[in-house]
Amino acid sequence: MSLSWAKNRINKVFFGWWIVLAGIGNIAITGGLFVNGFQFYFEPIRKQFGWSRTLMSGAYSLARVEGGFLGPIGGYLVENIGPRTVVSIGFSIFALGFLMLSQTASAPMFYVSFLILSIGSGLASWTPVGATINNWFKKKRARALGCMMLGMGIGGVLISPVMALLINNVGWSNTAVWCAVFALVVGLPLSRTFRYNPEPYGYLPDGERQLTNSEDNIVSPEDGSGEKFVNMNEIEDFGVIQALRTPSFWFLSLGHSVSLLAVSSLSLHLVPFLETDMAMSKTGAAQVVMVLTGSMMFAQPVGGFLSDRYKKQYVAAVCMVLHSVALLLLATADNVGQIFFAAALHGMTWGVRGPTLGAMRGDFFGRRHFAVISGFNQLVTMGGQTIGPLLTGFMADRYGYPMGFKVIAIITGLGFLLFLLLKKPINYTNQINQ
Repeated sequence: MSLSWAKNRINKVFFGWWIVLAGIGNIAITGGLFVNGFQFYFEPIRKQFGWSRTLMSGAYSLARVEGGFLGPIGGYLVENIGPRTVVSIGFSIFALGFLMLSQTASAPMFYVSFLILSIGSGLASWTPVGATINNWFKKKRARALGCMMLGMGIGGVLISPVMALLINNVGWSNTAVWCAVFALVVGLPLSRTFRYNPEPYGYLPDGERQLTNSEDNIVSPEDGSGEKFVNMNEIEDFGVIQALRTPSFWFLSLGHSVSLLAVSSLSLHLVPFLETDMAMSKTGAAQVVMVLTGSMMFAQPVGGFLSDRYKKQYVAAVCMVLHSVALLLLATADNVGQIFFAAALHGMTWGVRGPTLGAMRGDFFGRRHFAVISGFNQLVTMGGQTIGPLLTGFMADRYGYPMGFKVIAIITGLGFLLFLLLKKPINYTNQINQ
């Protein structure tokens, strides 16, 4: 009886939430192993080969350039061959990148393996997962994206520390091989969960069901249920070129790019800063990363809640100021307590801002071309992702990490103006057609 009751309850769960759950897994894998986790490789590799921080940061920055140009292509692939195929390809490339990293013996090989890791990470997680969730939710879009981004915190809390422990005990090269195996064994099954649109499966966004008498405006689901639902292709959304012509796209994308100055800088340089300038052990640095990602994990649903209830532009503007404050606290830290507080503040701010910007993009430009529009957004945000770690590494080599963090903090803080000036675009083409 209890088993039947549980099965019935599971069947009543809107399938969009199962997609969110799979998305959490995807983000946890790529975030734990690469976005947050790769910084644990930084010092062991740098010390073994005697490379500078600028050289190491260059690989990260080059990968962000590649990711920017790959964004529109990834969005096109998601729209045309579906997220399941894209995610499967992404995890396969991701695993290949770790296998190549394990054999690294020169700077060019390091750069190539890092580029492949970046390509795989993008195709396996953010581009297909974000676009799919955007299609399955409308009223609860920010909430769903906030839940999806829990994966980044889960990966940082559960996966990154294990990887740091492995690097300490079996070395960075062997750890990279185990990361490749883990990505394939766990990632490929998760990819089978994704469905791009809800309508062919008998749903509308948010799980709503709405019949219509207009034969021009209906579709029949592929599951043969016989029910008919509103066709998403009739919903009046922005085309790609229309979106690119709006000031809103550029203000939103540039604001996102500036915020990623802070995120990308700390994603690569936080652990090296803690190990060198603050003389912390790898275990101590892992604890700081756990606090950062744990705070982000806590804040992501809060970000979805706030964004569903308050003006998203203002939420994002406040986050820019808090990112700046967190960097200044790190730059001036002279005790462990201040480091943990700064890490928690940065994590909470990142957690709130992430779903806010994703939901804002969906609200502004709609569902139909969200994947490609998001891809072009990546083309803009690669500026912040490229400059942040490269500038921080350059400053660290010459003046120390605190000066690098201060420079990034000033630029990030000024970015709040972009969100204060941001307005929701009006689709004049659709108004004329009406």
